[in-house]
Amino acid sequence: MKIFPSSSLYVKIYRDEMEVTYLQDDVTIRRQSSQKFSTDRMLIADYHAAKNHLQEIIKEIPAGRRLFTPSHVFLMQHMIDLGGGMCEVEKRTLRDIGEQAGGKVVYILPHTKALSAEEAMYKLTMGLKGGAFVPPDLTW
Repeated sequence: MKIFPSSSLYVKIYRDEMEVTYLQDDVTIRRQSSQKFSTDRMLIADYHAAKNHLQEIIKEIPAGRRLFTPSHVFLMQHMIDLGGGMCEVEKRTLRDIGEQAGGKVVYILPHTKALSAEEAMYKLTMGLKGGAFVPPDLTW
C-alpha cells in the first residue's frame, strides 16, 4: 500500500467532453459533460465547468488501497483544432485545470494527434526525467 501515491493521467479534451486514461492500468473513462464548457471559438470557455468535469471523471478511476488522495501527473491535450494552434491563454487554462484537479505536474501536448497509452507514458517519462521537453509544453 502506497502512503503518498502518484498516478499518470492522459487527458484528451473534446467539445464538452473529456477522456481520461489512467496510464498505470490503461483504464479509460470518457464522459460528456452535463454542463457545457465549450463554444465555437474556444474548447474551454467555462473554466469551472471544465475543471469540475475533470474532477468528476478522476473520482471514477479505480482507487486501489490508498491512505491519502493521490497526486497526479497530467498529459493534457486538445483534440479539436480551432485553427492557429494553442495560444498561451489556452495552455495556461489547461495547466490550471490540471493543477486544480490534483496535478503536481501538468504537461500540455500542443496538437490533435491522439497518442496510444504507451506513447503517452513515454512522453511523461521523458518529461519527468528532464528529457527533451519541459512543462508546460511538450514537443515532438
